[in-house]
Order: sequence, then structure tokens, then C-alpha cells
Amino acid sequence: MSFSAEVKNEILSVETENECCRHAFAYGMMLFSRAFSSLDISLLTEHGGIAEKYCEMVKNICGVTPKLLKSDAGKYKAEVKTQEDRNKVLETFGYDKKTGALRLNWSNITDECCKNAFLRGAFLSCGTVNDPKKGYHLEFVVPYMNLSRDLTHFIKDYDELGIEPKTVRRNSNYVIYFKDSESIEDILTVMGAVNSCLELMGVKMYKDMRNNVNRKLNFESANFDKTIDAAARQIDAIEHIKNTVGLFYLSDELREIAVLRTENPDMSLRELGSNLSTPISRSGVNHRLQKICDIAQSIK
Repeated sequence: MSFSAEVKNEILSVETENECCRHAFAYGMMLFSRAFSSLDISLLTEHGGIAEKYCEMVKNICGVTPKLLKSDAGKYKAEVKTQEDRNKVLETFGYDKKTGALRLNWSNITDECCKNAFLRGAFLSCGTVNDPKKGYHLEFVVPYMNLSRDLTHFIKDYDELGIEPKTVRRNSNYVIYFKDSESIEDILTVMGAVNSCLELMGVKMYKDMRNNVNRKLNFESANFDKTIDAAARQIDAIEHIKNTVGLFYLSDELREIAVLRTENPDMSLRELGSNLSTPISRSGVNHRLQKICDIAQSIK
């Protein structure tokens, strides 16, 4: 089962107690079901639970019983068959049966508590969300420009969310989408998909931790490579001095660090400093090794 289907199953399990919220929920499902006019009121989905919920809400809110069919391809279609029943549904939500319903009728969302229910219904009909393991993306796909604008304004003006949706035209549809995990978490939460939100947050935490570990490993690897390169240059210089003028050409303190470096090519500067007869700091070791390199260069 996809993550999007899991989210929708969780939304379907949310109890909508207030009558006003049940009305708003049914309205969200029907308005964004792609067919909501005097000519056609129907929902087409691959999710049997959504189709059954659609029929249940239409019957309970509008007093009309849709016909539910399943195709050989596994898709479900819930449809209000007669003109009389379609007119009754439209009138329930305050629409003139002659004009259709391609705009949001705000009178169907009467209280603050109804906003969550309305958004749940809309998402069940036209929303999808990616598996967070593959990427962060949640969208509502709306076939009508004005209706997509109304949904965009609804989300922007939703104080509990405080997020700014992005929109794009895809083929003949208008897509309202979010690509940042925080906005998706907020939307899932207000829709009641709390467990799905927690799953997303868990995946995000794992990704962040893995990225931090990778960054640390890359940093340490880069530092190790630099240490090895620097050690190779220093040993080259020491060998050149040894093979030309001899190590006794160096002062006692330089000769000691030269021998220690030659015997321990993998040691860091700090480790070299702590292993001298008189320990010195990392910068002190670096200074002495640089002097050896300069002496080798002058001999060359």
C-alpha cells in the first residue's frame, strides 16, 4: 500500500462529530470530485473506502443514494443518477441548478472547526502525497481554474496552517502543491492524519541524521587526505635532507620531529606534538615541520 493510500485510510477513520463539520466534509469531497454540476455528480477513484464514504456522506447530508459500481480495471464510480437527485444535491450546498458549481461556496464552511473537515474531504477526492522516503510532495489536482484559486485562497487564509501553497498548470489541470516537509506535516495534522505525520517526521529525522553522519565522514575523510598529503611532503623533505647533508644538519628539536614524522606518517600534528620529549602544541609542530620543508627547499 502506498503512503498516500495510508494517509487516506487514516483520514477516513477520523470521526466527524459536529453536523456542520459533516456537511463541510461532504462538500469538500463532492466539490473536488471532478464532476459536480447539474449534468454530472460523481466520483471516480481506485480507493474503495473513499467511494463508500462518498456514498455515505451524500446519503446522510443530501438524502440521496448514489449508485456505486466497480469496473473490471478495479476503479470505483459513485454517481448520482437522476436529474432530480442532482438538483437536490446542488440545492443542499446552495447552488443554482442552472449555473453549476465551479466556485467555492464559503457558506458551507460555517465555523473554524469545519475547515479541517472540508480539507479532509477535498484531499480524499483530489489529493495525493509522496512517500517521504522518496521525497516531500503533497498536492491537490483541480480541473477548474477558478476553483483551484479558491482552494489556494482557502489554504493561504487558514490561520492554523500559515503556509503559502505553490501552483502550476499540468496538462489540463491546476495543481496546488507543497514541497517542504514542514508544510506537509501541518496539512496532515489538521486533516487528522497524525500517525502519517509522525511517520513523515521519523523519516525526516532519519534522513537528517544520515546526512549529518555523511557530512562528518566526508569532512573527516577530507581532513585525513590532507594529513596524508602533508605528511608525504614533509617526509620527502626529511629524506632529501637525510640523503644530502644528513639529519645532523638540523637542530636537535628539528631532528627529533623529523625522526618522529618519518616513523609515524599517519600521525596528526597534535599526536606528533604530544609524543615529543617536550610536548608542544599542534601549531608548534606545524611550525617546525614547515622549517624542515624550507631547509630542504633551500638545499635543493
